[in-house]
Amino acid sequence: MNVTFKQLEAFYFSVTLASFSAAATKLHTTQSAMSKRINELEQALGVQLVHRMPKGLVPTHAGSRLLILAQDAMRLRERIAAEVGQADEVAGTYRIGVTELIALTWLTELIRELKRRYPALQVEPVVDAGMNLFDDLEANKIDLAILPGTFWGDAYKTVEVGRVEDLWMASPRLALPDRPLKPEEFADYPVLEQSVGSAKNTYYGPWRREHGFRFRKVFLTNSLTVLRELTIEGLGISQLALDYFAPDIERGLLRVVRSEPMPPPLVYSAVFRNDAFTRALDVIAEVSQRVCDFRRGPHDLAAAAS
Repeated sequence: MNVTFKQLEAFYFSVTLASFSAAATKLHTTQSAMSKRINELEQALGVQLVHRMPKGLVPTHAGSRLLILAQDAMRLRERIAAEVGQADEVAGTYRIGVTELIALTWLTELIRELKRRYPALQVEPVVDAGMNLFDDLEANKIDLAILPGTFWGDAYKTVEVGRVEDLWMASPRLALPDRPLKPEEFADYPVLEQSVGSAKNTYYGPWRREHGFRFRKVFLTNSLTVLRELTIEGLGISQLALDYFAPDIERGLLRVVRSEPMPPPLVYSAVFRNDAFTRALDVIAEVSQRVCDFRRGPHDLAAAAS
């Protein structure tokens, strides 16, 4: 009997994801390679391990017992690499999803720092709305997502990487009273928001409902850059990251709109599966904590000024 780690890995992810294709996406290989490894594993053990059902792959009785052992084997491999092998060696290609605000601020620094510290580690960034990124994470199209939120379910590890004050803002030309607005008063003014799919809206939704915020007229856009322009033009109130928009406030293009109560800080987290079985994702989360900075860079400031 010759059982390989690749066979056990293919079996574990094919069963837990209930699909050869999903496992192939997770392991960056092909569906046929997944099926071949499972067949080889069944031949080596002399038992059937999975049932091909209309709703996906289901483990047999023998497969259920092997699933626990396969999980232990992958954990053991990571422990061996950490305690006996080259502990500092982090390698491979990983797809990471980030929101537009991260892409505009500290994504470049994250890639630069990872490349400096771990030359064998390659990252492929994907920029999208937060909820779209989480959908991609569930579908194994990306390996890690950095987005607003503090808990994404027991199947995921969530590591806080940073916080930003996300405050109501508007153009000084928008006629607003010079006092804190009550939640119900927001219904008297247009509100500008990022489109459906924004994890920020999901994050603040319960808080807004708890305190009675009501928006009668809402304009949506999927671009933070467009949202900035519309807010500066005085078309409505937006909730924006203070660190990033501080230069616009200093130039008199925007002002903070006070409310009772004020919004709590927006928490950004690195999210990835508990069963990733790789130190690389922990490394990406840790470096993200180090470089997280939502202030606008000098190139952005020059572009905004022009």
